[in-house]
Amino acid sequence: MAFNVAVSGKDEQPLLSRSVLKGVVAYDSAPPSFVELRKHLAESMKLDESLIVVKSLRHVFGARKSSLEAHIYKSKGAVDLYASKVVLVRNKPRVKKASAAAEKK
Repeated sequence: MAFNVAVSGKDEQPLLSRSVLKGVVAYDSAPPSFVELRKHLAESMKLDESLIVVKSLRHVFGARKSSLEAHIYKSKGAVDLYASKVVLVRNKPRVKKASAAAEKK
């Protein structure tokens, strides 16, 4: 999947040990998943993927682009302490229901 991320701003939040990254994601067919965005941001910024949390991806009506908000934490402890559990679940790869049921047995 081809997409392009253009960063429009980066704000430091030292009390929460993170930076807030805002930008626009342009894509060809379908919007990228949060997992793909995390990988792309980690590669482009040369950071550990576990320190990046994609907070939101909001579609811009009538265009093939979305506004992006991501948090970049300074340590893994800060991610566990300050990031919402719901947002952390969204940032993990989805597990197929059939494989999840097989693991429980």
